[in-house]
Amino acid sequence: MSVRTRRRLLAATALTLLALVLTGCKDGTGVRDEGPSTVSPAASAP
Repeated sequence: MSVRTRRRLLAATALTLLALVLTGCKDGTGVRDEGPSTVSPAASAP
């Protein structure tokens, strides 16, 4: 593997990681602050 290929691979990996980091949740808590995606039966009871 040539130096040029390694640099391109490293740059592509860095850009991918950067995109994943920047598109994460705002406060870094993940899905804990988002809540469940569906309404549970207990939550919809009157």
